[in-house]
Order: sequence, then C-alpha cells, then structure tokens
Amino acid sequence: MNKLRVLMYHKVHVNRRDYLTVDVHQLKEQLVYLQKHYQIIRLSELIAHIKHGQELPENALLITFDDGFSNNYELAYPVFKAMQIPFAIFLVADFIGKKHLYDGDYQEFLSAQQLTEMQELVEYGLHSYSHQDLMNLPENLWNTEIRKCISFLESLPIPVQKAWAYTYGSYPRHNNELIEKLNLALESNQVACAFRIGNRVNNIPLKAPFYIERIDVKGHKSMLSFKLKVRFGKLF
Repeated sequence: MNKLRVLMYHKVHVNRRDYLTVDVHQLKEQLVYLQKHYQIIRLSELIAHIKHGQELPENALLITFDDGFSNNYELAYPVFKAMQIPFAIFLVADFIGKKHLYDGDYQEFLSAQQLTEMQELVEYGLHSYSHQDLMNLPENLWNTEIRKCISFLESLPIPVQKAWAYTYGSYPRHNNELIEKLNLALESNQVACAFRIGNRVNNIPLKAPFYIERIDVKGHKSMLSFKLKVRFGKLF
C-alpha cells in the first residue's frame, strides 16, 4: 500500500533547538536525508490527488510549517531554495506582517513581501484567521473563522491553497456529530483537506482527507529519532 508522510515544522533558529525549533544545521541534515529517501511533493499535488485522483509517487512526503514565523523566510527558505525542495506554510491571516505576543514572547511573522518572494517554491495554506482553537469557539463561528482566513489571505498577491491546518491540532475527537458539522464548515468554504497532528503515516488512498496526520518534528530529538519517526510514525 502506498503511503503519505506529512511533516510539521514551526521555527528555525541559527543555533537553538527545542520542541518547536530546529537549527539551520539540523534542518539541512534532515532535508538531505528526506531528499534521498522520499519523493517530496507540493501541497497542490496532494490537493489534486484528493480532488481529481492525480496519482502520488511512492513514498510521497509533504513538508509543512505552521504559523508563518519570519524565520521561515530568513533561515529556512535559503536552505530549501539551495536544495530546490518545495514546502508549504500554513498562515495565520491576522499575523501577516505583524509582531505578536505568542508562546510567551513577542515574535515576528512573515510579511506579504516575503510571502511573494518565496511563492515559486513555497505554497500557502490556511491556519485560521486569529489562531483561535476552533474547539474553543461556538459552532456557529467556525464558518466565520474559516471564511475570514480565506478572504484575507486571498487578498494578498499570492496563490492560496484550500488546505486547513487545525490550530493546536485540535478537532472534535470521538464526537461524530461535531465532526460532521466541522466537515460541513470546511466543505462549504471549498477547503479540500485538513491536517491534524497524530504522528502517524497515512495510507493512500486517504480515508479521511479532513484529518490527515502529520509528524511533529521536534528540534531537541536526535537524528536517529527523526529518521525512525519519519519512517514508522508513532511507535506506541
């Protein structure tokens, strides 16, 4: 059975590693390994597979970043560009070009100009309007949050892929009624697919395109741990 692996990164730093951050050397080492062992695809290729049945290569792997930190342009993009590896960034609409108090610190986010400069290699998806956890919003506001995110990002001079990444990986687990309502909110806004965390490898064909699992890349883990996690997913 064919497989799809989706990696989730957040931040890149010159020399710091933590649960949300890889350093530049570590990123290069990981990309060399991925390029050798997997077929790295674009987000648009996955959407074409879901919507139109376009075939994915064996060992397909999609690289994604969440939130849209400015270091994705300053530090990650040069590495990807030098190796000609595509990746996707899921953007928080209200963070574009701003400095926000986030994770207990003021952090800078990608500007419209930076997004434009990267667009030949980078594709952009949806990560909410204001980084709200949908599960903390009333159901009648889910559609509003999705629609506002799409509307704002589509006003920028970049193509936007109709793919959603759940903030905090949060979705209505084990509640079929809420899952159906969330699916309807996404479908009504022409969203083709959505991503949770899960840390598992996905089987192709996808059984639940609104709940594609991603593998969370943590900077404080070893290269061996990274290789095993990418290959097998969560081991327990």
